[in-house]
Amino acid sequence: MSSRFRAVVLGLGPAGRIAAHRAAARGWDVLALDPAGGSMPSTVGAWVHQLPGWLPAEAVASRFHPSVVTSSGRARVLSDEYAILDTGVLASLNGFDVRRERGFCGARAVHMRWGGREGARSGLRGVIDGARDALVRVRAMVTPDPGEGPSVVVDSDGAGGDFAGWTDPDVVVDAVGADSGAVLVARQLAFGQVFRESDLPEGLRVPVLMDFTVPGPAGSGDEWAAEGYPATFSYRLPLGDGTWLIEETILAARTSADPGDPGRTRLHSHLRDAQARRLDGLGVDPTLAIGEETVDFSMGPRRLPDNRPRTPLHGRLRMVPVPGSRTSRLDLGFLARPFGGSAVPGHAHFGAGGGWMHPATGYSVGAVLSDVDRFLDRLGARGDASPAGGRPLAWLRRRGLHVLLGFDATQTREFFDSFFTLPDSAIREYLTGTSAPETMSVMLRLVLPLARRNPATLVKLLATFADGKPTGRR
Repeated sequence: MSSRFRAVVLGLGPAGRIAAHRAAARGWDVLALDPAGGSMPSTVGAWVHQLPGWLPAEAVASRFHPSVVTSSGRARVLSDEYAILDTGVLASLNGFDVRRERGFCGARAVHMRWGGREGARSGLRGVIDGARDALVRVRAMVTPDPGEGPSVVVDSDGAGGDFAGWTDPDVVVDAVGADSGAVLVARQLAFGQVFRESDLPEGLRVPVLMDFTVPGPAGSGDEWAAEGYPATFSYRLPLGDGTWLIEETILAARTSADPGDPGRTRLHSHLRDAQARRLDGLGVDPTLAIGEETVDFSMGPRRLPDNRPRTPLHGRLRMVPVPGSRTSRLDLGFLARPFGGSAVPGHAHFGAGGGWMHPATGYSVGAVLSDVDRFLDRLGARGDASPAGGRPLAWLRRRGLHVLLGFDATQTREFFDSFFTLPDSAIREYLTGTSAPETMSVMLRLVLPLARRNPATLVKLLATFADGKPTGRR
């Protein structure tokens, strides 16, 4: 083992590049693996209060106080500043080696899982399924390799050099993203177009974060709601280079990660139609667009990865010798799971796949920027590198996502009309906060304004929040 502290980062999307850059800034020897060499989304935004002091000033392309607009057209300017980030500057963050190979990571032994299966069946079928799972787990308890610790396997054709020295790094950061594994059956979809500022009506050059009016000319009806389409909203943001992005978005839709899913294709077509109607209502000529973007990403992993390292008790239990065998061991580490996590010390997930994305809004980059140093501190010290707020906050946010998925278009607009009546501090806390109690407090504050607006929507919210159905399955 080298005397230097060595780190491997898997994936060079926004989260992976930020983690690799900050790890290198600590003096760590960092190797990043990504077959594409890294990529950035077309547009990246974050709240200004989330931006760390180390971020280069030129990384902020524009900053402004955005407005939110209710379904009735009432606008409100938020006190918090929002920033559009320069993706070119983010992509230039460096200080580490990059190899265009695919990396896999994990422990060298098979480990048992704690707890029941998501979506487990009840009755006789549940008993049969449970027995079958138990047999699989008993087989997995005998393993010939008791080795423990982060490991990296590199999928290479041999042209990239010798990786033998990196098979046992001190730290492994898995930032390959949510879409690489089991994800929620919920995605954020959007279609947007870029316009020169000079081609937009002067009254339209006002930053808008969410406009929940029905797309089309004033007084247009929402016939799409009767067809079962989810509500869309528009945001109109200055990109800092004399251009503006106007984009129609579905905040969260229940659809799979399969690109060939007919329902997913139908939603994208719906977004293009809504965008055309939105531009018509705003008085913008769509033929003047100089660019466009399509957004389609998962709202997070099906389960929040457990970045809590295993306890010493776990290590002792998983190395119980099998009677009559010199090489095999019993893995009874699951017995210690309530006292620790499932992660290997020095190995953690980061970014969208690690729980840093808000599953009810899709915000992630701001959380990554504000939390990366705390994450690396914990990871380097072999501690709990879970997202700020931990599992209680993740649980609340997933319930919030489940509520949104249960609303129809009208109920979604009524919900956000009520949400926009809350104080700026409450809106900020729900969108970016790291405290489960404060997030719960914000949710409770929605009860009264929503009850005044439509008691039936409040009843739907409470029933959906309480039913506990997983968002990972149809």
